[in-house]
Amino acid sequence: MSTEAPGVFALEQYKRASLRADFSWMFVGNAIYAGGQFATLMLLAKLVRPELVGQYALGLAVVYPVIMLTNIQLRAVMTSGAQQKAHFGDYLCLRLLTTSLALVIIFAITQVLGYRWDLTAVVLMVGVAYAIETISDVYYARLQLHDKMVEISKSLIARALLSVLGLAVATYVSRSLLWGVAGVVLARAIVLFGYDICEPTHGLARQSKWFPRNEALTPRFNLRVQRELLWFSLPLGIVVLLTSLNSNAPSYFIKHALGERDLGIFSAMGFMISVGNMAVVSLGQCAFTRLARSYGDGNFVAFGSLLGKLLAFGATLGLCGMLFSKLAGREILTILFRPEYAERADLLSWIMAAGGVLFMAQFLGFGMTAAGYYKSQVILNIVANLSLFAACYWFVARQGLLGAIFAMLIAAIVQLAGSAMVLVKGMRLHTHVCARRAETA
Repeated sequence: MSTEAPGVFALEQYKRASLRADFSWMFVGNAIYAGGQFATLMLLAKLVRPELVGQYALGLAVVYPVIMLTNIQLRAVMTSGAQQKAHFGDYLCLRLLTTSLALVIIFAITQVLGYRWDLTAVVLMVGVAYAIETISDVYYARLQLHDKMVEISKSLIARALLSVLGLAVATYVSRSLLWGVAGVVLARAIVLFGYDICEPTHGLARQSKWFPRNEALTPRFNLRVQRELLWFSLPLGIVVLLTSLNSNAPSYFIKHALGERDLGIFSAMGFMISVGNMAVVSLGQCAFTRLARSYGDGNFVAFGSLLGKLLAFGATLGLCGMLFSKLAGREILTILFRPEYAERADLLSWIMAAGGVLFMAQFLGFGMTAAGYYKSQVILNIVANLSLFAACYWFVARQGLLGAIFAMLIAAIVQLAGSAMVLVKGMRLHTHVCARRAETA
């Protein structure tokens, strides 16, 4: 890459929004977005049979790992400043190429697994919906670099509201899951082309030498640059692939051992974790650049203090979820879904227990990514996935849906403990290296 290319990631010196303000905006945006995803599942549960809800969940289980692999966490790489000599357009072009590849892979998977044509169509439509979302994500990274969290929040809110509206209208009129997901695709396309890629959305308070208006929002095809970016980011792609498999693996075992109906019920209750996850993602995204800055400066006190607060927040969310599930789980499921979902209210508190451990592990994942521990995450996620698959194989056939939750809890504990070990060992090693350098100097 040319050393004279304007660095997309050279941050200008202007007053930054506080973590509290950023979190407030991102929490609102992610809260409404997560609420939209939950509303999507709730509407499907009200409008179609549990078997069709299971088909939608299976579509997510097939699509999400592929999208996460080809996503290669470009947003994290961009906002961490790890590749400062690349243009924004280089990243955008790479995202377009990998997203196109993802859709091809998704179609190939449906053919290899021998899905019926109607199920194949649903899976592909879900894939298109998430493909549009990944393109928006690149533009979010550009906004995040300039602390323009308000614009990201507005986009998330618009996408959530329009998606729910599109799904509700299309599903109610057609009584078809396929047309319902098509409504989601249309809504996300409107937000992408009507807001995310528009120059007014990205306009800075003053002209920036780093973002010429005639090139900032356009893709730049340069095979050599894209290859270097791909090679650098691929470990993160493998990490999120393994993470998404960790989330979706129970669905494969439930579908095989129990059927689409139980998968639909499990997926509906599993979405309850999204209520806490929206806060985890919001706070993690806002704290990410501060974690990266603290670690890069060698300020491990600030890094550890912020990470400790994040962990306490995750644990509190899990405990509150367990308490609410114990006190009013049956009533919540009856109101949100249907009585047949409330029959399994006994599972809800266990799901929130697994969610609490998972929240803390996610925060440590933000910390490891901010510290640059990419390859360590690959190994750690492989171990966590092996524990999950082994636990699912052993428990799901014997204990049904409760066994799937036990497997999730085991994998989350492995992830949390392993992440803590990697971070502690890494900080000790980094401190030792810095001390030796100081002695040599």
